[in-house]
Amino acid sequence: MPPIKTLDKLRKVLDPKPLKLEQLAEFFVETDEARDPTLSRRDEIAEILLEGSTNAKILFAGHNGTGKSTELVKFRSDHQDKLTFIELSIITDGDPAKVNVEGLLVLIAEAVLRQMNELGLNLSENHLERIYKWFDETFEGHEKSHVHNAEVGGGLDMKESYMAKLLGLTGTLKTGIRSGSATVSKTIRKVENNLPDLVSHCGTLLKEAELAVFENNADSLVLVIEDLDKIPIDKAIRLFIDNPAPLAGLPVRAVLTAPVFLFFNPRASILDSHFERVTMPMIKIMEPGGQRYERGWVAIRKILAQRVELESCIDDDALELAVEKTGGVLRHLFQTLRTAALAAGQDFKRGHRDVERINQADVRYGLDRMKSNLIDRIGVMGLPDEFDGIETADLYERLKVFRKSQRAPSNRVNLLLMQADALLEYNGSRWHRAHPLILEYLDELESPPQEA
Repeated sequence: MPPIKTLDKLRKVLDPKPLKLEQLAEFFVETDEARDPTLSRRDEIAEILLEGSTNAKILFAGHNGTGKSTELVKFRSDHQDKLTFIELSIITDGDPAKVNVEGLLVLIAEAVLRQMNELGLNLSENHLERIYKWFDETFEGHEKSHVHNAEVGGGLDMKESYMAKLLGLTGTLKTGIRSGSATVSKTIRKVENNLPDLVSHCGTLLKEAELAVFENNADSLVLVIEDLDKIPIDKAIRLFIDNPAPLAGLPVRAVLTAPVFLFFNPRASILDSHFERVTMPMIKIMEPGGQRYERGWVAIRKILAQRVELESCIDDDALELAVEKTGGVLRHLFQTLRTAALAAGQDFKRGHRDVERINQADVRYGLDRMKSNLIDRIGVMGLPDEFDGIETADLYERLKVFRKSQRAPSNRVNLLLMQADALLEYNGSRWHRAHPLILEYLDELESPPQEA
């Protein structure tokens, strides 16, 4: 599809969701030069997974909207001839607000069975029988409709195949997890050995799947768990720092997205015993000293131009303003331009302008909406006990320190600011600066009120 020329289609092509595998040829733009020209993160991930431990686990972190998911899709495209991927998303397959290790292990088991079924690969029925009987006994009474719907069954013979029975059972449990039910975690926690047993059975499934893909001429199996970077702080700490062994010990190569603020936890050194860390750099649009970084601007314009005929849809000064004020965060840029396109289109329909194109005023409106969203996120409501005593005023005082670029030390306040996308890390050189729209707000707070 050629770049679109009208604002009514702009919202669709500037969808901030990650690219799908089939969209790469149409929309993907290489951005390594604008992020970290020294080392490609896809190459780094490949080296760890293909040359490192057979059970290597990567925590792949980065700010929301920097393109982590799209990079993983591109990695899958680059290596799909040698690797078999098992993928699941905590957003589509589970409940990010209630994620826990027990539910995550069940989702992994279901994803393994589903992928093997889709590939037409058989697993050992003897092993599956034992696993099925454990699941059936453990979750007895939870839901007896193990002969699941067509989405889960996938055409398998439910009466004869333990793979089909287990797929149906785990699919039923997945439905409960996705709806926010705590049944799985409560059931596992009732008996002391239930969690180790669940870890063991999940590991057996992964070993059987690895053997099946190897016999099918694939080199290795890779588990990819998306959207763990979107879970609450307390859930992330519990999953990766308090009790990392269940995930880290699974017998499979894996990439798990992780919240960037997790690396700023005072106990983050625990991660190094269990995981490899890879951080996705932001697209850098300025140098630490404040000078414009041209590679970043060029990369962002290429990303937009791959989707939108810029000269037809947006004034150049408006585009410059949008890129500058969103600080290299692609999701924020896309959302700002989508809002600006709506404003421009509505103004044109009302007859207030002759040309239906985004101008500076439209972008300013979109940026103000984005600024309001960012400000709303800076607060302490609902945070775990370890953040007691931190007030919103403390966060704003800390942000003033980052008017100029510098390295942010690891502490609770900086962690919160990064979670809120108020403090941005440009990871190629590991320096930080407050989001440009937050800097605007700080200036507004300190400016004397205007007379009416």
